[in-house]
Amino acid sequence: MLQASDPTAFCAALVALWESGRSAVLPGDDRSVTQRRLAASVNGVLPQTLPVPTGAAPAPPVRLAPSAEALVLYTSGSSGEPLMQAKRFDQLEAELATHAELWPLERGAVISQVSHQHIYGLLTGVLRPLCHDTPFCGDDSRYPEVMADRLAEAVKTGLAPILVSSPAQLSRLPAHLPWSEATPARIFSSGAPLAAEHARDAETLLGAPVIELYGSTETGGIASRRQAERVDWQPLPGVELTLRSSELLLRSAHLEHPARWWHQADRVETTEHGFRLLGRADRLVKVAGKRVSLAAIERDLIRLPAIEEVRCVTLGRTDGRLGAVVVVPREALPRDHASRRQLVDQLRRHLADTQTPVAIPRYWRFVDALPTNPQGKLDRAIIARLFADLDNPRIPRWLGEQVDGPDERRLTLEVPERLAYLEGHFASFPVVPGVVMLQWAIELANEVFGSAGNFRGVERLKFQRVLRPSAHFTLHLKRHEDGLTFSIDSHEGRHCSGRVRFVVRGQDA
Repeated sequence: MLQASDPTAFCAALVALWESGRSAVLPGDDRSVTQRRLAASVNGVLPQTLPVPTGAAPAPPVRLAPSAEALVLYTSGSSGEPLMQAKRFDQLEAELATHAELWPLERGAVISQVSHQHIYGLLTGVLRPLCHDTPFCGDDSRYPEVMADRLAEAVKTGLAPILVSSPAQLSRLPAHLPWSEATPARIFSSGAPLAAEHARDAETLLGAPVIELYGSTETGGIASRRQAERVDWQPLPGVELTLRSSELLLRSAHLEHPARWWHQADRVETTEHGFRLLGRADRLVKVAGKRVSLAAIERDLIRLPAIEEVRCVTLGRTDGRLGAVVVVPREALPRDHASRRQLVDQLRRHLADTQTPVAIPRYWRFVDALPTNPQGKLDRAIIARLFADLDNPRIPRWLGEQVDGPDERRLTLEVPERLAYLEGHFASFPVVPGVVMLQWAIELANEVFGSAGNFRGVERLKFQRVLRPSAHFTLHLKRHEDGLTFSIDSHEGRHCSGRVRFVVRGQDA
């Protein structure tokens, strides 16, 4: 198993595995539960735990055949558990050759904002520059400030930098950064279709064409587009496409079986210049023994004027009922129990005209932007976080997270209506106890930054406003060498703030 956020360490370990005749298993994330699950099925972990032999001459590298397995990836798991997908050397080579044909790296430098533990970041951010002797970097480049610095450094040295990004990053580019000094030659985006306005804004800010790539872990690259020229997708060279009942079939050298037709679970329509995506075709689930189309529920909800985007999801709960993540404008977000109840009732009444009762989602999450992973997807890990309070009545409802830097986070949260701590505080006017707000700050800081050490004390603790059920609020966390500062704010203003001190190694408790 190979998990390394630093691309240099990742490349060294990957080449070492290949030269020893092994393939690499790339977990999709670095969560401890993922690591434990996979550790039992592999014969080692790199780069941390395998011993490095000393005192003996290194063994000659093993020559692996093009048909040999190079690595194993995991799908994102947006509609189910992540699945293993093996890739041979000849598959990777075919896709790298396609990229080289379409987008040469002459005088280039590759700056990646996405994880190389997934196929898109692996190919474009690591293997492509590695195979063409091109400088590249990643890791902390996912922060826009660092990315801008890296672009500017490349430009100043006479290189033409290539930015490997995603819809999640390109949709949130800070306008105040000095982009005129950090103009890339080209921008790649993949993981999900980029909204037209975000593609336009990214090209305007960065002064470079945005190339979107469409594909999947299973299929590899399928098509590309630049929305400034046309919104239709054009198949990549060597990719053969056909339609069957508006569903996409393809075959290419990127597939495990290049001569066979692969059924891609997307509905499309052909156009004069290529094709357009119409959404997933396989999102049928069983709820209480009845077949339910998640896509149909989403289409019904999106017809309402106030709804900008919807994702209907299965939760695997014993009651079998569905969840819905609904994007509404910031000013339309429910702020209290009454407004939340009113919005939920409105959505349920609307669905009652077209959906059976069991198909109407029971669990609702309201956000002003869809939370996604670095690949721009609402995957199973994020879905689990959105609905985690259903099984743990002592935690706030997580609705999203903004990364302001390596030591700073802004978490969007909500007070669950059935929060256990509301009992006894108070019957006629329930509020979140102040000690619980402090507890949430410490627990969530440990979750996003890792354990900071033993608790030492609290300073400058202020409670200014009560926090009520269904309150939509922001927890601002900033990590320091000896602890963290935090604040909780909502549309009403500041609720509390303070500084938490931890025992620093080498200090007395």
